[in-house]
Amino acid sequence: MADHIHYGDLSGALGSAGEDRDAFTGSNIHVPSDADIVAGHADDMARARLQHEEAVRAFEQKRSQREMAVPTGDAQVKAKLREFGEPACIFGEGPYERRDRLRTIMAGRTAPTLDAKRQESTGDEDLFYTEGVEELLEARVKIAEWSLPRANQRLVKERRQRFDQDPVEQEERIDRFCMFLQKSMVAEVSQVGDERPLTQGKFSPDAQLFCTSSWSGFIKLWKTPSCDPVLTIRGHEDRCNSIAWHPQCKGTPPFEGNTVRLASGSADSRINLWSLSDSQPVNVLEGHEDRVNRIAFHPMGEHLISTSHDMSWRLWDVETTTELLLQEGHSRPVYGCSVHPDGSLVATSDLGGVVRVWDLRSGKTVMPLAAHGKQVMAVDFHPRGTVLATASDDHSVRIWDLRKRRCTHNLLLHNKLISEVSFERGEGRLMLTSSYDGTVKICSTTDWKVVKVLIGHEGRVMGADHIPAAVGGHHYIGSVAFDRTLKFWSTQGKAEPPVDATAFMT
Repeated sequence: MADHIHYGDLSGALGSAGEDRDAFTGSNIHVPSDADIVAGHADDMARARLQHEEAVRAFEQKRSQREMAVPTGDAQVKAKLREFGEPACIFGEGPYERRDRLRTIMAGRTAPTLDAKRQESTGDEDLFYTEGVEELLEARVKIAEWSLPRANQRLVKERRQRFDQDPVEQEERIDRFCMFLQKSMVAEVSQVGDERPLTQGKFSPDAQLFCTSSWSGFIKLWKTPSCDPVLTIRGHEDRCNSIAWHPQCKGTPPFEGNTVRLASGSADSRINLWSLSDSQPVNVLEGHEDRVNRIAFHPMGEHLISTSHDMSWRLWDVETTTELLLQEGHSRPVYGCSVHPDGSLVATSDLGGVVRVWDLRSGKTVMPLAAHGKQVMAVDFHPRGTVLATASDDHSVRIWDLRKRRCTHNLLLHNKLISEVSFERGEGRLMLTSSYDGTVKICSTTDWKVVKVLIGHEGRVMGADHIPAAVGGHHYIGSVAFDRTLKFWSTQGKAEPPVDATAFMT
């Protein structure tokens, strides 16, 4: 084996860290100086700082993308892309992908640096508002003047009932009515409503008529409770998705005058206003860029609210047919809508599972409700105004307390999509739901338990409605289904209602 020769440590030759190292000179050994060591560490720190800056900038950019106000309408998105000099449409790209691309472009070109972010945080935050027309301001003032006295009357009535009536006795009265309903409600009339599936059915405010819409575009009126056809109108060339009665509509055909009594929304993106005295609409509301899903009259009767697949809901003046408000805010097509009994609030839902409550007097979002896992198809306010019900494709109905601003009950009522949710008019003792599982269910609003299951339709139930007032002392429910039939369910299955039940029939 070869012997290894050890020449000793070089530290003595190099000297200590504080001594002069120029004394040691070697032809093949490089000894770094203090300046070289400091420079190396400085380069590493600069690279680390640069990586940190880039990571923070990417994080800030992603956060700004989430917080950025990006238009929801497809036409506005295309216009914005053209402003940036980008192609308005790419092959295979849908509205959602196009909006995400615009968000990325806007964030990439306007992403603030860290210094700009620090300077912005030191300054005052500015609020931006969308300028509206003068007619919108007048409508908001009129709605406020109309809704505030009614809200006060509702609260006074609620306090008086709370003082005069025992809550336990009130619940017992409602429970006795629910037991009577459970034993006596049966299918009374079944009628083929159209050649194509029916989409929605609504009772008139005076409970004398029942209106149905269908995929064929026909609108039909049926006499209550005999279910005899009284009027048929060719409403639209495309599918008629929704109908709404004017709050002041009364009587039966033949009608006189050009007063608006009914409105209908269609897949052709139009809303027709009908007097029901003529086969032609009184006026047509045009403005939506995609199909109209749901419409609802304001309780005052002068305004109409509509939701559409163009990811917006709109407020219309019925008399002048003017579009007063185009409200964005939903990132998915807007579907359900309901107006508060006082006329102060409106609730809208979208196919992304988000529900928003808007204040019509100020235009602000009062309460965003995001709890459903799938698309929300219907919403409805309780007559007392403190509860909101939302029905979704996740087979559940959520009950929201507007005073506590949270969900108080999550009801798994069906095993398929829930197409409609509706409270009983007046006292609000019952809540009705219809579903694609072919059933209509009635729940008590005291404990939210199912009182009655109405089974009879052979297809998915598209909609159902409570009758506003009892007919002949009996409670009625109307339902329409994909099997093209409409049914009336009533409590006439029992010969004589119990003595104390007649007091509950309003």
